[in-house]
Amino acid sequence: MTLDGITCQLLSNELNQELEGKRIDKIYMPDRHTVILHIRFTGGYRKLLISIDPGSPRICFAESTAENPSIPPSFCMLLRKYLAGSRIEKVTNPGYERIIEITVSNTDELRDKKLYTLTCELMGRFSNLVLINENGKILDSAVHVDYSVSRVREVMPARVYVYPPAQDKLTPDEALKMANDGNLPIMETELSRPIEKALVGSIKGLSPVLASYIGFKADIDDRKTLSMLDNAQKTRLNNELKVFLKSITEGTYSAMLFYDDNGEAVDASIVELKGYSKSKKVSSISEAIYLSYLARDSRLVLDMGRDRLNQIISNALARVIKKRELHEQDFEEGQKADIYKHSADMILTYKYMITQGSTNVTLTDYTEDGQKDITIELNPTLDASGNAQEYYKRFHKAKRKMELAEKYLKEDEMAAQYLRSLFAAVNAASSLEDIQAINEEIRAEISGDSGFRKGQASKKNNSNNTGDPNKTVGIAKSGKASSRALREAAKRANQGKGNKDKTKERPLPCRRYITSDGYEILAGRNNIQNEQLTFHTASRRDWWFHVKGLPGTHVILKTKPNEEMPSDNAVLEAASLAAYFSKTIILEEHMTSEDSRPGQLKAEVDYCPISHVKKIPGAKPGMVIYEGYYSVFVEAKEPSDHSSKDL
Repeated sequence: MTLDGITCQLLSNELNQELEGKRIDKIYMPDRHTVILHIRFTGGYRKLLISIDPGSPRICFAESTAENPSIPPSFCMLLRKYLAGSRIEKVTNPGYERIIEITVSNTDELRDKKLYTLTCELMGRFSNLVLINENGKILDSAVHVDYSVSRVREVMPARVYVYPPAQDKLTPDEALKMANDGNLPIMETELSRPIEKALVGSIKGLSPVLASYIGFKADIDDRKTLSMLDNAQKTRLNNELKVFLKSITEGTYSAMLFYDDNGEAVDASIVELKGYSKSKKVSSISEAIYLSYLARDSRLVLDMGRDRLNQIISNALARVIKKRELHEQDFEEGQKADIYKHSADMILTYKYMITQGSTNVTLTDYTEDGQKDITIELNPTLDASGNAQEYYKRFHKAKRKMELAEKYLKEDEMAAQYLRSLFAAVNAASSLEDIQAINEEIRAEISGDSGFRKGQASKKNNSNNTGDPNKTVGIAKSGKASSRALREAAKRANQGKGNKDKTKERPLPCRRYITSDGYEILAGRNNIQNEQLTFHTASRRDWWFHVKGLPGTHVILKTKPNEEMPSDNAVLEAASLAAYFSKTIILEEHMTSEDSRPGQLKAEVDYCPISHVKKIPGAKPGMVIYEGYYSVFVEAKEPSDHSSKDL
């Protein structure tokens, strides 16, 4: 919704009726563009959202808001100092401008009454939030505008606040008076412009959307100038202007909400706009603004959550890949162990031929394929026995390095698969609850709340090891996997949570779907839920679905009583759902495969009874093996009929 001057004037009148005499209780600042005022009302409080986001500046009452940071910004602390506990005196608009002023009264340290004005400038990329004292001086602003940014108007602390340059236009009251006298309220300087632009340039606070609406109601082509209209068209235009301006000045307008084809509220206005599938009248402009931005803000927060988690997981995956490269180098070096041992054996065999001080020696090696000469490098400071012992030491070191590298390469591969499964879960997230569930999983990996530890055997081996430091490589003192990548990922995911109550909250519910023939389908939001569903929620007679050979969600198809096999339709819908939640990974494989076809996103999905699924010992949550399965090739799509359910 575009907040023009007329809408801001009407909105300020509505807010003044609601807020006059109320107290500001708390002040929060979830981000640098948003301020939330908790205002006391009879029987509770309401949240007033003020946003100076360049793409969506607005002020309205809000029911849900974003999470607050643990450390408030400095501007938020300043607002708390002057506005916390203050009483709202009035909410005004300085004459159809895109500005709303909230004037409050508070007491200072000497108990003297002081007046402050919180000025909300809702002007697109020039939006700002300014706190002004009773002398008209700026205490501070959310965005500082100095002389280098604007030579016309500085917005800096200790400066006198000045309104943005006023436009020489007719106010709606003056325009209504002219229309009642039979004269079109169009200024002489605008006569040569098209009707829509002429109205915008003549009437203060009128936006192109409202001007286009007036032209549409008058059945006039907006591209025509005033001189191109006949008398009948001028009369219709003047009548529509009178009706519109009268609704503004007398307050008889209606706040409207508009929906797209998907049933989402996407726009709001004080007039009936065209081009939308559905419209609805709401009680106030504030409510219309809040509802029109609700779905958009949810999508933005979801996208931001996805991007943040993808960055965390990508960084963790990069570290795992780097570790794997180092372990591969160790494994290659370890493969030289047999060469070192053979060299030591050869030195001892030809000991009588080697004198101290030689840098190398060429010896005859008798093998099954015949004899051949080999050259062995020697340490000139050692004799034959010393050089042999040196090669035996290299042999034992390389052998140990290869054993450890082989072990760590398996762990690196499992860690990479686990992180790829998190990546798939993030990209399949369709709600804030999904993002929250993945955040909890990453935090649980570092805190141990999920119980996914290395197992008792690892602890025992670690505790009994007192001599060989190599045995503790990659294992922390607690016995858990000391993967720096996972620790860093958990640390990043845990940032911004603040000092909240650390008692365990109720786990988020899994996804629940109903097939077209009445079967229930359950799907996990993250790997922890996947494991919970597969090994605790599902019965042994239920069926388990997973995309073949790729990370993805565990999908459970609940069977009906006295039924061995679900219907074919239920199987296909459950398989499609399993493919849908792995669509990002499938798309990567699809784009790289030779037989891929544009517009198709299909995958092979395996399914089997729950009793055929086993957890991999010591593996990360959600990682399983299965046998006795069937496969089906389906299109990745989400069922239309679904709802959430707490489990």
